[in-house]
Amino acid sequence: MSETGMKIGRPKEISDEHILAVARRCFLERGGGIAAADIAREIGVSHTTLFNRFGSKQGLMLAALGAPKDIHWIGTLEAGPDNRPVKEQLVEIACTIAVFFENLNAGFSVLQASGIDSDALCTGDNPETSAPARAFRALTEWIGRAQQQEKLAYCDAQVLASTLLGVLHNRAFSNRVCGEGGSDRATDKSHVADVITLLWDGIKPSS
Repeated sequence: MSETGMKIGRPKEISDEHILAVARRCFLERGGGIAAADIAREIGVSHTTLFNRFGSKQGLMLAALGAPKDIHWIGTLEAGPDNRPVKEQLVEIACTIAVFFENLNAGFSVLQASGIDSDALCTGDNPETSAPARAFRALTEWIGRAQQQEKLAYCDAQVLASTLLGVLHNRAFSNRVCGEGGSDRATDKSHVADVITLLWDGIKPSS
């Protein structure tokens, strides 16, 4: 038998991403009271492995349910705007952000119900380089480029970015806390399009 044939394959190491995805699902489905050992069993590792990776159950919860270290749609903003109608692009961007806020609020709700101090959510993050700060800058710069290309009327780009993010975040929050409009209303494309339409008269290009 060849040397290659005699080799015994090593088990593939389970990635942090997989652990966090399973842990997030467990926390959202069963709440923060679920035992770390139960999550580990679901993943197929020991609870010692979880603590070695994330330090504690709270560390695991913060990693699985807190603000992400990277936001995938930042790259999309940095590459745009493209040649499609700018209103169409705004609806698409706003839908993506609405889903992001809905997921973020779901995680924060479990963390808060578990008694984790809100200050812990930002521990170790530099306010200037955190993912939320980079996302805000990317949206502001996207709006600025659209204005330079005369696809949007001139206004304070930061104010417009803050307004759009605020509306989408507040809608996701009220949808979860108050149950407004059904479980998926905060991320429904028709609702997001209505938000953009309300803003459109103030930001559409003059010609």
